[in-house]
Amino acid sequence: MIPPFQNYLLPFLRFMADGKTRKIVDVINGLASTMNLSEEDLSETLDNSGKNRHADRCSWAKTYLSKAGLIRFPKRANFVITADGQKLLASGISEISRRYLLENYPSFGAFIKKKGKKGKKNNVDKTEQNEEDTPLERMEEAYKEYTNKTIDDLLDSIKGQTPQFFENLVVQLLVKMGYGGDFEDSAKVTQYSCDGGIDGVIKEDALGLDRIYIQAKRWSDKVVGAPDIQQFIGALVNVGATKGIYITASHFSEAARKAARTGHLKIVLIDGEQLARYMIEYGLGVITARSFEVKRLDFGYFHPEEE
Repeated sequence: MIPPFQNYLLPFLRFMADGKTRKIVDVINGLASTMNLSEEDLSETLDNSGKNRHADRCSWAKTYLSKAGLIRFPKRANFVITADGQKLLASGISEISRRYLLENYPSFGAFIKKKGKKGKKNNVDKTEQNEEDTPLERMEEAYKEYTNKTIDDLLDSIKGQTPQFFENLVVQLLVKMGYGGDFEDSAKVTQYSCDGGIDGVIKEDALGLDRIYIQAKRWSDKVVGAPDIQQFIGALVNVGATKGIYITASHFSEAARKAARTGHLKIVLIDGEQLARYMIEYGLGVITARSFEVKRLDFGYFHPEEE
């Protein structure tokens, strides 16, 4: 039988202790051996989804350890143990749990609680708060954690694509969100030579009298600053535009956000996290792994006179 998920965290980190850079497939194969998993164990799948249970737990362990800063990614899809990871192993620790990561690594707590409930403490392990939370609340917390991982997976995949792929992606997303129409060339990727560049245009009517212009930057770590927004504003002015959307896979500086609010142009900024959330919401680049329908008692059925 495949061990519980948290039993993967320490073996995963120990497997990385030699300092070599590896891919997830290396760890999946390596842990199958070091954890003495049988062929029967390795054939286990998650209920309904059919995903391999061992591979899924290795993937989640990678996410947890990276969010705690115990492994890092020197290049896409490759990871290596960090100095903090080596230090933790040298301490002689005998178990790494979710609670331990929450209590000792603020970056992990920030990942777990990203976009979570207000007023909840980051060092509280929700899986062990049965006396405080209802089953439905625990399901909601688990859903948020799973969504956070999907956001990270989406951004990691986006950053490994070409700028042209990213430009097409953002146009497709805007169409899925309801922008553009069912007429020819309502949404397309295009190139302009004006200052700052324009990567795409959405026609909101058949004659093209009302248009939204798009700037798409598939940056990994570079923060979009005020000069970048000002260049985009210049590009919009050159084409006589009144609306613009600036989308990046990274982040906007506060100065950039302020620059976007300056002047008469209407400019919407979408950073990497919001982009990924929109992709999840509108079904672009994702598929449904599993769905749950939660039922509750219909009180009115049994007591119609009290409705």
